[in-house]
Parts: sequence; structure tokens; C-alpha cells
Amino acid sequence: MFASDIDCQQRLGKNPEDYPDAKSQPHVQVALRMKAKGGTARAGDVIPYVFCLGEGGESSKTAQADKAKSPDEIRRESDKYTIGEYLLVGKLCRLN
Repeated sequence: MFASDIDCQQRLGKNPEDYPDAKSQPHVQVALRMKAKGGTARAGDVIPYVFCLGEGGESSKTAQADKAKSPDEIRRESDKYTIGEYLLVGKLCRLN
């Protein structure tokens, strides 16, 4: 399965740096990384993301939000990630 086959999307309710609980929100973590790499992410933007396992397909002890990667991140480093199997209730998720 590829990142383009399944992803979740969530709209930013405010600018990513304005979230006091950013570490626990996957879409905010992805948006902050996008901005750090010169991209844009601001209130109202819909942020796509996929939950991944680390190198070797192993689950880490980190928070779920830390496992969220943008489809672009996965495409650039496809050998580094394995897509995890998560169901998110209340999120816009789609299967292509």
C-alpha cells in the first residue's frame, strides 16, 4: 500500500505555531515540519498525513502524532517508512 492510497486530512483551526498542544496533534506536527522546510501552512489549510512505523517496520514508543508524515515526506524517503494500520474516528480519511 502506498501513501497515496490512504491518508488522513485535517483542517488547521489556527496557525500551527499557535497550538499549545501541538505535540499531540498529528496534522499540526506535519504542518510545522512543512513550514520548517520552507513550505506554507496556516489556519484553514487542510493538512494530509499518514501514520507510519519507523525504520524496519517497528513501532516506537513515541506519541502517535510523532508518527504522522505528509505524503510528500513519504515519497521523498519511501525506503524509510512503513504505513501503519490506524483507524481515526472523526477524521476525514479516504482510501483511493
